[in-house]
Amino acid sequence: MNLTPLPLDSFVRRSPLLLPAIAAGCGVVSGDQGAWFIPITISLCVAGFAFWVRKQSQPSWSIWLLTAAFFLTFAGLQERVVHHIESFPLKESLASGDSIELSGSGWVRDIRTTSSRSARAVIELKKLTIAGHTLSIDQSLPVWIQIAPDGLKYGSELNFTGLLKPLEGASAPGGFNPANFYYRQFNSPAQLEIQSGDTCEISGDFEGSHLVAAAKSLRQNLEARLLRELSPGEKPYARLIAAMTLGARENSPEELEDWYRRSGTMHLFAVSGLHVGIIAGTMLFFVLLLQIPKRWAVLVIIPLLLFYAVLTGLRPSAIRAAIMLSIVLASFAVKEQPRLLNSLSLAALLLLAINPQQLFLPGFQLSFAVLFSIIALSDITRRFLARPWLSDPLIPRTLLSPTRRLKDRFVDTTTAAFAVSLVAWLGSVLPLSWHFQSVAPVGIVANVIMVPIASLLVVLAVVAFGCFGLHLPWIGDWLGQLSIGLASILTALAQFFATLPGAHLHIGNSKPNAESEILTLDITGQRGDMACLLTDQQLKSHWMIDCGSLRTYRYQMLPLLRHRGVNRLEGLLLSHGDQGHLGAAPLVLNQLGPSLLFEADSPNRAAIYPEIVALSESLEIKKFALSSGERLSLSPEIKCQVLAPNPGSPDRFADDRCLVLRLTVRGWNILFSFDAGFETEKQLLESGALLESDIWIRGQHRDLPSGLEAFVSAVNPKIVVSTHSRFPPSERISEGLREQIQSLGGQLLTLDHAGVVTVRMSPEFLKISSFKSPETTYMLEKQ
Repeated sequence: MNLTPLPLDSFVRRSPLLLPAIAAGCGVVSGDQGAWFIPITISLCVAGFAFWVRKQSQPSWSIWLLTAAFFLTFAGLQERVVHHIESFPLKESLASGDSIELSGSGWVRDIRTTSSRSARAVIELKKLTIAGHTLSIDQSLPVWIQIAPDGLKYGSELNFTGLLKPLEGASAPGGFNPANFYYRQFNSPAQLEIQSGDTCEISGDFEGSHLVAAAKSLRQNLEARLLRELSPGEKPYARLIAAMTLGARENSPEELEDWYRRSGTMHLFAVSGLHVGIIAGTMLFFVLLLQIPKRWAVLVIIPLLLFYAVLTGLRPSAIRAAIMLSIVLASFAVKEQPRLLNSLSLAALLLLAINPQQLFLPGFQLSFAVLFSIIALSDITRRFLARPWLSDPLIPRTLLSPTRRLKDRFVDTTTAAFAVSLVAWLGSVLPLSWHFQSVAPVGIVANVIMVPIASLLVVLAVVAFGCFGLHLPWIGDWLGQLSIGLASILTALAQFFATLPGAHLHIGNSKPNAESEILTLDITGQRGDMACLLTDQQLKSHWMIDCGSLRTYRYQMLPLLRHRGVNRLEGLLLSHGDQGHLGAAPLVLNQLGPSLLFEADSPNRAAIYPEIVALSESLEIKKFALSSGERLSLSPEIKCQVLAPNPGSPDRFADDRCLVLRLTVRGWNILFSFDAGFETEKQLLESGALLESDIWIRGQHRDLPSGLEAFVSAVNPKIVVSTHSRFPPSERISEGLREQIQSLGGQLLTLDHAGVVTVRMSPEFLKISSFKSPETTYMLEKQ
């Protein structure tokens, strides 16, 4: 008797690789857990089901048996990868948090210069020497080189000394997690730090692939040629083109990235399946012009696509897209109408076979979720959207008027574009919500309008690069100028869509579960920067006190806003004209639309300040200047007293003119002195201001010491949250201040080690916790 449902058997046979691909993914997840009995048990169950299906005389039994085999195989592949990482000889020492001095050698697998002197890279290790013992190592490690040697590039062999450290996790809720990224992307168990006093020398040998080295060199030359003789106003758009076509995102303007991210069109900014598809279409057009048969043309295009993936610097998104498109093109070469779902499944199997760790990366999940949605849903959605507007399908086309046929063609084209955009957005919602706690509904419409323009831009840029290679510079320059014009239009559209109401939403995954979490204060910062978020969950009221530099805002405050689900601010307070405290203010004003802007009533000479003023005026944000003696009510339970500046404040540095605030929240006092130095501290002591506070939040004066003994005693804090950095020396906390805080019975939290510090406030107690060190938690109770 045939008991197997016929529709299921038919579906399995129509896309025979779909089930094995799903099984491979499940096998990778299972193998990552390290418990072998789970994949073996599941594989046996699926194999048993396959034999049962065979007994029912259903043809799909072999596919079910293959599914069981793929589940077990890919579980084994992932378990092997995990075992390789965990077998790193120094894993146990690193797990305890130790740092290890060592020397070694290896070659540069990937490199990104972060400044004129320092660099970040990934090194493929060959050997390490620790305390006289030499170990042969086959591992990739991320490395920070404080002073990079001249000529450092892909393939350079290095001899070095340095410090081996555990991988650092995220510093903010919802933030980028370097430990997870390097563990999954490069199978790295640790990170290496080569400081200025360490050895870092390039030997004469070259390691790595000569093809990859040639591609990287070509990419640098093409980017340099694109930027030649451009005005400063044109260069940001030229770098945008380089990012879109060559994958050169390391030099792309971050302010432009924000517009694309918030408009839901970030995939246009980086090389993705869209770009690879456009380039493949361009290649196919020129190859067919040579009257090469389509099937032979595919054999020419596939190697070029794979080389293009190398040209982009082996970006994971470009590799995924090149492999997927190569499979689809190969399918077309052997079959007129390939099954796209089957091709997608084969691409997933190949990519996971190369590196099963990719399954855990957001980019992999997003790519396949979007493509699966397009393949499965776009045609159904298009027909549904077009049906009310099209002519009756029973009427012969020859009986329709030319105007009606033109209208039907327009409806078909428009609904097809909108359907693809809609289902692609639906496919991206779950990965984006899970990984980034944000969605951009406006992307549904923005992509319909911006994708055709981006496609034309990519085609023009690729043809321009070809002209440069063929020594036709005047044609290349002309096409380059057209591309820059299109890039400026594209960016203007991204800015327009990004600023529409509700364009981009932070959905958050943090909900208050107790009265103490209704009022919270989050403090974040790095390298002397500072930004704070004050939240009254009950009133849905959010205030930002300083916003940090662009780096601090993007990598710490913005993830925190997404995590908290904050989409709008009541107001922004700027303490003083320091780039590390107000550098991101234009972004905050544009993205979070505060209705109020407060600043110190003193001269602000920051280079970005005129832009802040102009933007606040254009957005009709009310601006107020604060001086000592004024009081603010931020909410019924949050009162703010301004202690400084006053007319007698020094005027040498911005740090001498900063605000000093004392907040009273539910009977608790929090003092913000920011970067005020001893001159401000002396004035506050002489004025007799009430300084005693439960929590003191402070920074470092750029030139003068701060933390006078009498001032610290007057504040008498239980908890001190402070910026701190080894470089430059002016950003370090003095040992004397550390000792005095300890002698008063206070606890010191530095933002470089603690990450985001969160203060939860209730009438009975304060709970202070560190994101990077969850075990570091302090409770203050009312006496």
